[in-house]
Amino acid sequence: MVILLTISSLFSACAEEYVGDVQKESNTKEIRFSLNMERGITMSPTRSSMSLAGMQWKIFCFDDQYNYLFDQTGKVGDMTDEIKVSVTKGIIYRFLFLFATADKTFPTLQSGHTYWDLSAYSPQLPLTDPMTMLVSKGEQDGTLRVAASTSSVQVTLSPRTSRIVLQKDPNTASGITVNSVSYTNAVSSVPYVHIEPQHYNEYKNLPVTTRTTYQYVPQADSVCYILPDMCANSFGMNATLHITDRASKKQDIPVAVPVGLALNAGGGRTYYIEIAADINGKISATWATRAVPKTLKLATQNLWGKKASVVIDYFNKIDVDVLCAQECSNLSEAEINAQGLYVHTHSNNGQGKCSIISRYPFSGTTPNKYGVYIDLGEGIVALVMNCHGAFKPYGPYQLNGIEYGGFASTTDVDYVVKVNKQARQEMVDMLLADLASATTPFVSISGDFNEPSWLDWTENTKSAGTTPYAVQWPTTHALWEGGIKGDAYRTIHPDPVTHHGYTWTPFPSAKDTKDRIDITLYTLSPNTTVKSSQIIGEDTNTSDIVFPSWIFDHRGLRTEFVYTR
Repeated sequence: MVILLTISSLFSACAEEYVGDVQKESNTKEIRFSLNMERGITMSPTRSSMSLAGMQWKIFCFDDQYNYLFDQTGKVGDMTDEIKVSVTKGIIYRFLFLFATADKTFPTLQSGHTYWDLSAYSPQLPLTDPMTMLVSKGEQDGTLRVAASTSSVQVTLSPRTSRIVLQKDPNTASGITVNSVSYTNAVSSVPYVHIEPQHYNEYKNLPVTTRTTYQYVPQADSVCYILPDMCANSFGMNATLHITDRASKKQDIPVAVPVGLALNAGGGRTYYIEIAADINGKISATWATRAVPKTLKLATQNLWGKKASVVIDYFNKIDVDVLCAQECSNLSEAEINAQGLYVHTHSNNGQGKCSIISRYPFSGTTPNKYGVYIDLGEGIVALVMNCHGAFKPYGPYQLNGIEYGGFASTTDVDYVVKVNKQARQEMVDMLLADLASATTPFVSISGDFNEPSWLDWTENTKSAGTTPYAVQWPTTHALWEGGIKGDAYRTIHPDPVTHHGYTWTPFPSAKDTKDRIDITLYTLSPNTTVKSSQIIGEDTNTSDIVFPSWIFDHRGLRTEFVYTR
């Protein structure tokens, strides 16, 4: 039997595929997924067509409770355009299909993992080239559900469920048994076991008054699963616990919603029902969420053309998740990937290559390729951007009596601001365009700006004699005007008189300046905290993190962000 499928990806792409099954004499059967190579993939809204030929594929197989079982990989066009998977008869499986170009790295799962452990790999829009990663998750962000019965293969699209964890207070509720959970008059949700995907659209369109009560028996680990109703765009909070108390009496306990708590459940999320009893033995249940903080350890460093082995060693020694690197001409992406790391490289304003090296995979890039999206889990996605400002004119030299790069020294501050702005405006425009496209509030921009922060040359530093003038340096100020309001080092060390934070240069010539030009900027948010921001360099007089045998011509900056939702 052959069934025609239409699978929607996160990018509203459609692929026509065929599924068939072959019976075997043993207790196994073979499911064959055949790619229709003639029509390729149709993208909307452009409706242009692109072939899968040459792309690599990976199939993850899960059981009916979304526990990881196994996976297979291959390349479209190798030997045959047919993918074969052997399964056990009579068991329901869920398959997740990934298609990617050859330069992309697929995620991995291990025994004990579940479908939810793949959440960090969902691409974030917008992508410069959405075809670089196609994820087939079904019309309602679900998985392809294949029932490997003894007869024909049944194929449906199953919406991705949300997980509900029942948590008992160990001091007051340990003797309580939750027999089942009811979702009454399910305006916003139903347990997925009570609605098959082929009936989902029919159910969704029913009037609210005809909807009914669904009951779910928790699993042994006190976990329930429910299917968020996508048409309501909110969470079904009218739940009731059917319990047996410590006196063996049965009770119905409504689950309360705390004032101000927003339970906007999306598929694949985890939510909690907290169960407790007061001093009189009265039992209560309350919806809850978990604001799990995520830390991103990020550094920026001009590599001065160092090779990959040196950079990888440095990356590990400074203990970061992400390194924003500039002057990467001798950096081998293959060597970086071989260490289990990920790298994104782009050209920048005529300054050569910039690279972002990460322990996390990238879930998307910005339109101008200055930034990558990194999913930290728990719904927190960081946008990390990297840049390298034009090396000339160098304003601090101009205002300190040093001729450089064809630009004479001067005392005309307005002229210096003007020519420095002109030199770096193209980069600023691209950064601001990428910032405007951001799909997350957690944004940082790091790099060698070749220009001080607009917070550094102030009237106070002029009076203290550490700068000859007060200057509103244009590059970082333009980014501030565009929405990047935070300077990580100045958040921790707000006074430029007492904390210079110089990153240029550890190897000064007889006639040189001291400046902070290696900077991490970020968007201000109640959910963003700068935990630390430290200079990396050659000795304790100049740096917070010290490597005596310093090898770069700039000092580095290491910053820790803490994000919450």
